[in-house]
Amino acid sequence: MAPSQMKGLTQFIINLRNSNDSEEEAKRINLEINNIQTKFATNLNGYQQKKYLCKLVYIYLNGYHEGIEFGLKHAIELVDSQVYSEKQLGYLAISILANKNSSKIDLNNTLNIVYPILIKDLRSNNEDINCLAIQYIASNFNLSDNASYQIDESDENSSEWLELIDMTYSFVTSPIHKPIVKRKAIIALFALSKLYPKVIINNNNWIPRILTLIDDKDFDIVISSMPLVEYVVRLKPQFIKSIIPAIGLKLFNIVVEGKCPEEYYYYKIPAPWLVVGLLHLMEQFFLMKDKDIPVLCISNLDDQTLNNFRQVVSTSIQNASQSIKGLPNRNSQSSILFQAVSLAVFLDASEDAIHGAINALILLLNSPDTNTRYLALDALTKLTSRSNIPVGVDDTIPKLFQLLYDKDISVRRKALDLLYATCTPLTFSSIINRLLDYFPFSDFSLKSELGIKIAVLAERFATDSTWYVTTMLKLLSIGGGYNSNGVSYIGNEVWERIVQIIVNNEDLQQKTCKLIINLLKNPLVLSANGKSQPIQTGLSENLIKVAGFVLGEYGHLVNDADTQFQLLYESYFRVSLLTRAMLLSTFLKFLVKFPDNDFVPEIIDLFEIESKSMDLEIQTRAYEYLKLATISSNFELAQKTIKPLPAFVNVESSLLHRIGGYHDISRRKSRVLAKNIPRKSPTADITNGEDDTNPFDDTKTALSPNWYSGYYRMLHFDAGIFFESPLIKLTYRILKEGNNILIRFTIINNSAKTAGTDITKFTVLELESRAGDTDPSYLLNLKQVPESTIRDKSVLEIEIKVRSVIENNESPILSVTFMCGGSFNQLNLKFPVLLIKTLSATILGSEDDFEKRWLQIGELLGTNEGEYTTTVIPSASFTYPNIIRLLSRLGFAIVYASPENPPSNLLIKGAGILHTQKSNYGVLTKVKSIESEVQENGYNIVVRCTGGGIAEVIALTLKEILQEDL
Repeated sequence: MAPSQMKGLTQFIINLRNSNDSEEEAKRINLEINNIQTKFATNLNGYQQKKYLCKLVYIYLNGYHEGIEFGLKHAIELVDSQVYSEKQLGYLAISILANKNSSKIDLNNTLNIVYPILIKDLRSNNEDINCLAIQYIASNFNLSDNASYQIDESDENSSEWLELIDMTYSFVTSPIHKPIVKRKAIIALFALSKLYPKVIINNNNWIPRILTLIDDKDFDIVISSMPLVEYVVRLKPQFIKSIIPAIGLKLFNIVVEGKCPEEYYYYKIPAPWLVVGLLHLMEQFFLMKDKDIPVLCISNLDDQTLNNFRQVVSTSIQNASQSIKGLPNRNSQSSILFQAVSLAVFLDASEDAIHGAINALILLLNSPDTNTRYLALDALTKLTSRSNIPVGVDDTIPKLFQLLYDKDISVRRKALDLLYATCTPLTFSSIINRLLDYFPFSDFSLKSELGIKIAVLAERFATDSTWYVTTMLKLLSIGGGYNSNGVSYIGNEVWERIVQIIVNNEDLQQKTCKLIINLLKNPLVLSANGKSQPIQTGLSENLIKVAGFVLGEYGHLVNDADTQFQLLYESYFRVSLLTRAMLLSTFLKFLVKFPDNDFVPEIIDLFEIESKSMDLEIQTRAYEYLKLATISSNFELAQKTIKPLPAFVNVESSLLHRIGGYHDISRRKSRVLAKNIPRKSPTADITNGEDDTNPFDDTKTALSPNWYSGYYRMLHFDAGIFFESPLIKLTYRILKEGNNILIRFTIINNSAKTAGTDITKFTVLELESRAGDTDPSYLLNLKQVPESTIRDKSVLEIEIKVRSVIENNESPILSVTFMCGGSFNQLNLKFPVLLIKTLSATILGSEDDFEKRWLQIGELLGTNEGEYTTTVIPSASFTYPNIIRLLSRLGFAIVYASPENPPSNLLIKGAGILHTQKSNYGVLTKVKSIESEVQENGYNIVVRCTGGGIAEVIALTLKEILQEDL
């Protein structure tokens, strides 16, 4: 709003800025508030209302919140205006004057104020008015990530919140609204979803519609939808795999193929913001966990999608490695490179590809831009930690040490992280020695982290005990200072860990005593790092603590007790009270171990002096030690009190809990197939009393109408039509090899003939296994994903590995979504994964061989375990010849079939082998006609199998097939 349009507002602001002091400013503000209140009591036009409301907003923003509450009422009146500028300013004023959402109560109070206005404007036919209401929702109901409250059904205003969410969702999914409205609505829905997550969780029909936004042809909508999609996937991780192919294809088209609308180019880079966002989204998906199990692994990706991602990463690295002119181009390519590198290690990239990425990032370390250097170091650290491939040694390590002296502390810290991550058995010695040289000159805020990293690296890579002890004692010697808060640069964890290792390793004890005595006699002289004079290290209290502990326990192993005592005694009054208390215990041990030495009277005198200390701990110890030393002349009581220190039981280093940085981001190589992602079991409520699953998980998937005809057809035949509607048709072909089954679906676009439209945004939403989470009977893998846009036809392939016996109620559900002619469609189709599908024919020489095997199974397992009998009345289509053909088609070798005439005493004998990963099972069946007036055309099915309990599964499957008509 130009100042010339509101001269009164401009002059008011100038007068406030010219105030001599706060009292004069407050006086002018109070006068203006009274004036505005008076003016609002009169009949004002729209311009005047805006002007006075702007003054109130300015006063509020300057911190004067008292006495302007009346402005909220007039802001609400201004929102009711039909003039866009007045309504816009009204929303702005409400946002500022009523935005106190620090609690759920404040949030509901705000809703009570604006709810009628929002509903009215959301129902308006004017999209500009819709945008104002949506924008208000997105800005004012957007909770911070650390907010501790949410809305649920028990809240009084839950119905109002639900209506807002419903209306916002309708804008998101509307096919008629402009993209600008949808973009704003997506952001608003994200805000409302965080506020009321149960709405999204409980509306399974919404989730597929929301996920398709990531595949929208409008790039702005895709960018807007990424936070919402990530949030939805975190709530429902089982849907994560459904959107990965679409993301991979979109990235491939932009980065590799260069397919990007001209308006989305930034200089010569196609849609860099979208590319970086999608790569980051994929990285978050790989890092996401559900019950400590990775939600997404590389084995979840089909070959085409995996190839798309790898080509995107490879192309990004190649583009960034080339000479790039112009700062905007370099920044864009670098941003893409950083994110592509972060993703690369999750894709099982080759070592050559990783080295290529490392080389491209190393070039950016010479950038004059601080932010670029920081991001390059961060990407290198992630890449090195996750791929376990260190950066090069010859040129890169010296460069990293140069960056330790960078002018920016954040760059220095990242360089330290990278040095820690890239340390190997070949480079650890030189890196640790140079870090020790760097320690005295490092930034104060960096010393603590630097000391911990040195200690961890020394312990991790040490192969020589003398080197380890020498290194750690040197660290303690140079790290004796304190920060401004009085906290030591080297934490207690470091010296405590050294003591723990020394106590637990006898071969170190004597060496350490000698090294400590030498260090206390001759303190280190450090290199001056270019300065004219060398630096003499002062007294290190951490070194004194280790010395007191180690010399007190093992000083007797070195024949120099007088020197040990003198060195510690000289340090006694130069250390803190806590360290003095430790040294008093050391002196008591000296008194017991060296009772005849000349320093014994000095120890007793020290105990006597400190027994009058002002410090309670010092006084108590000194008094107790004095009594132990003086009760008997030969220190008998003290000798009984002092015992050798036992070995430490806990050998885990506590330093790792403080290391920070990237010690915990090394990539996981576990391969989790589609069905292994945890989800709530349908029988969770009845199997046990404990339920640690997501309470919002919907365990039952509603199947699409007419699903059973395709399911039943697949039971009978290895090829045919699985599902058909006016829009889409799915055919299938089953290929079997032992316990491995491949189902190839062909998706055909029926709407191309009837309406001349394409199927778009085709997504495999979920491949839901019903085999259980622990030791599943089969594994599913989505081998090939169909194209997102289907003009004619496309292929979907599912691999099934049968591991063990499959129960008849464990068949999976395939959920797909697609758009056609502007309508959203979802299909939930169950397809049979049954043990009988692994059946292959076996050759028996004669009917006698069949009967012999039949008797053997009966004798081995008995009729309870090895045999199952059931009765079936086949459907009309199953005549006797058809039953023979069915058994043959299912995989049985027909050993014997009685003639059809006469029609009595019909008998079929079949034999086959069932294949599973754990074992193969022989199966024999007899199908005999029943001679009974009660059961006309009935048959007895008798199955015997070499696996206990399997006969029942096969017999019931045969019964189900014969009962239903195609």
